[in-house]
Amino acid sequence: MDGSSFYVVGFGKGKWTPDVRRTYNLVDGITRYTTQVYPNSWTTILVSLDNKGMWNLRSAIWENRYLGQDLYMRVWNNEQSLYTETNVPLNALFCSKAKHLPKL
Repeated sequence: MDGSSFYVVGFGKGKWTPDVRRTYNLVDGITRYTTQVYPNSWTTILVSLDNKGMWNLRSAIWENRYLGQDLYMRVWNNEQSLYTETNVPLNALFCSKAKHLPKL
């Protein structure tokens, strides 16, 4: 997360499944600012997104960003203002349902 702390609550090899939620450490996690995601593995973080707008989750390795290691999460903002959130750039690559989000 860019500019925010979070808790690493789980990690593992292979593909993540909903069943691993039972193994998350939600009791005594340690605050982190960075974490690793190893090849063919996954990492789960717990974070409080307390500001409206877009949050950036990205790789610290600049050369890898073109591989899709850059993700934006949106905390819903019902205000239609360019002061709190701008429109997504026209050249942005989308995945899943994000292609159909309404524009500001």
